[in-house]
Amino acid sequence: MCSLWDNFERPSPAPGEVPWHGEAVTREWLTAVLARDARGARVEGVTVLGGDNGSSARRTLALEWNQEGRAASLPDRLFTKSTPTLPMRLSAGKAAPAEGRFLTDLRPHLPIEAPRCFYTGRDPVSGRSLHLMNDLTHESGATFCRADSGIDRAQAEQIVDTLAVLHGTFLNGSCTLDSSFLRTYESFFDAAARNRIEAGHDEAMIRAAHVIPEGLLARKASIWPSAVEAARMHGSSPRTVIHSDVHLGNWYVTGDGRMGLSDWARVCRGFWGRDLAYALMTVLAIEDRRAWERALIERYCDTVSEHSGTALGVDDAWDAYRAQACLALLMWTPTLCPPPTLPDMQPEATSLEMIRRITTAMHDHDVLSAA
Repeated sequence: MCSLWDNFERPSPAPGEVPWHGEAVTREWLTAVLARDARGARVEGVTVLGGDNGSSARRTLALEWNQEGRAASLPDRLFTKSTPTLPMRLSAGKAAPAEGRFLTDLRPHLPIEAPRCFYTGRDPVSGRSLHLMNDLTHESGATFCRADSGIDRAQAEQIVDTLAVLHGTFLNGSCTLDSSFLRTYESFFDAAARNRIEAGHDEAMIRAAHVIPEGLLARKASIWPSAVEAARMHGSSPRTVIHSDVHLGNWYVTGDGRMGLSDWARVCRGFWGRDLAYALMTVLAIEDRRAWERALIERYCDTVSEHSGTALGVDDAWDAYRAQACLALLMWTPTLCPPPTLPDMQPEATSLEMIRRITTAMHDHDVLSAA
């Protein structure tokens, strides 16, 4: 009911309240959030420049500051993620506290390219949530990747390095940063199962049959049990912090060529193999993955070992890579055929391309051989 009321009344937030939408933030609210330490600074104008909707509502804002605000170099372009609708509040809204705390408490200590968060809030009664972040496109000339974006070898190495730094930093409890507030991956998987993603997956395997290798399609009944087993591995393997949604569309390229990782809505504690499999099987064109994956996994192992102080063997990483592939697929089949409890998050062409890439990798590596 709260989301219906918000969309009907479109209320303006008072200072201290969580806005229902990025479009609802006011000059007064932004001043209270951003100018606490800048005496006399005041937002004099705010303009919504554009945005889109997916699992959350994303908007870009332009701010006009008074002289004191400009002198304090306060941000004049912002990016918001909010949850104005009920499906968004039931999915992204519940994950918002973990994403916000990761971006404010942990991300500043990591030597990776990722967004900065100026404000994060969630109202547990109404389900409203909002993150206020830097506008990467304006600030660093970022270009976000799409399903048809080409990733070259140097960029692939940066992607692997980013994941290895993240995983290696938190692996085996070697880090003094507290990540215990993050949910476990299994809790995400169990919630997705309750949201009937298995039914969406089954439907998508029929609808996407034309992009799936015949040998894998013939064994499609084994995918869900294999995914359940792969999810159990997260409880029996050394945990680290994983991004958990490292597909191509969540990576960006800065103006000076650095690869960055955005959308930390599913950040959690889990098994590093999931990010590794999910990334390489979605960000790379099929022929490039086939040519580069072994060397990239070797590079990943070296960098994880460097940052964790614990040796990671290439054969173990290769086994993990294969074992976690089914979980990567289950991020995309339900986007092609979403159950009623989930929003429609991705264009059909994007879902089909990601399903094609992942199932081809699964077929290449005979992932279902032991199923």
